[in-house]
Amino acid sequence: MNRRIVKIEAAPIDLELKESFAIAGGESSLAQLTLVRMELSDGTVGLGEAAPFPAYDGQTRTAVMEALTRAAPALIGLDPLLSHQIQRSAFDAAPGSSSALCALEMAALDGLARQQQWPICQFVGAANASLVTDLTIVAGDLDHAARCAIEAKAAGFKILKIKVGRDGVDLDQQRLEVISRAAPGCGLILDANGGFEAGEAQQLIEKALADGIPLQLLEQPVPQEDEAGMAQLTALGQLPICADESCRSAKDAMRIIQHRLANVINIKTQKCGYLESIQIHQIATAAGISLMIGGMVESIVSMSFSAHLARGLGGFRWIDLDTPLFIRDHPFVGGIDFDEGSVTLDEQKSGHGVDLSTTDGGSEALIWKTLAEENVA
Repeated sequence: MNRRIVKIEAAPIDLELKESFAIAGGESSLAQLTLVRMELSDGTVGLGEAAPFPAYDGQTRTAVMEALTRAAPALIGLDPLLSHQIQRSAFDAAPGSSSALCALEMAALDGLARQQQWPICQFVGAANASLVTDLTIVAGDLDHAARCAIEAKAAGFKILKIKVGRDGVDLDQQRLEVISRAAPGCGLILDANGGFEAGEAQQLIEKALADGIPLQLLEQPVPQEDEAGMAQLTALGQLPICADESCRSAKDAMRIIQHRLANVINIKTQKCGYLESIQIHQIATAAGISLMIGGMVESIVSMSFSAHLARGLGGFRWIDLDTPLFIRDHPFVGGIDFDEGSVTLDEQKSGHGVDLSTTDGGSEALIWKTLAEENVA
């Protein structure tokens, strides 16, 4: 087999954010990522990224490295084309770390696509969908909300995603009023990351709509275990309700659809992995459920990968791929770019199109650890 996986390496990388990324569950001023390099038998190298975000789901880089160390040996000798085999081998060896699984699947698909000289978007589908992302305004005070809204509007973004659920309904309502005034004409997505009780979420929705605030969507209003609250808010029909933390697998997607827990599902490769994301997309599309594609606090590596999936698969009503804009400096070249809210891809490049820079701070500055390697003796 001329494209088997022969070596897997990993390296930690810390990327400073321009401001603390604050959500209902906590905040971080640093993206603590792990890069994965996967070498194929012909020398082609694929690049993947694990981007755990403890404030979101409790996953840490330490846990990711442990999972990668356990899973990597099971992938040596596999054909990167065999996505199901890679997923099953990695999951069986290291269950519970979706970020580690995503990094391995991403590196394998990137390596395969580079070898075949295809961009990933053409490998996964032919939709050729245009992508227009929102821009996130993290939790903060009123001055912060106004300043961010003005800057986002000036930069050409038409949809703003507001992190709510951390500081109480009253302050969130005031923030929405300030943002709506500061960025007239922009649609607003609310993301509570499970920070509300159902009654609080309903109160915020009703007050905002009564005040004419242009709400488009409320994402994960209550904790994932509060299925009754999700169903209650969805049944009200006042605003589309999106499941994020509540949907981490195809099985979750089936349950959400069967019990009418949401109108929209947010797919994130870092919480599901690549192949599971494809399955969720298929299930939701068949059921007529709207889709969002989003991410954790990810670099341009992982966000480019997700953008390629969204471009190739199509069918995403909402696009949330803005976190590279929060990173101060990074050691990468290539990948997605942003033209106002439009996400652009260089489809002349194969794979996800992102490489480590060869200048200072690039690949040579990282400390790579070999996790598994084919025995050539």
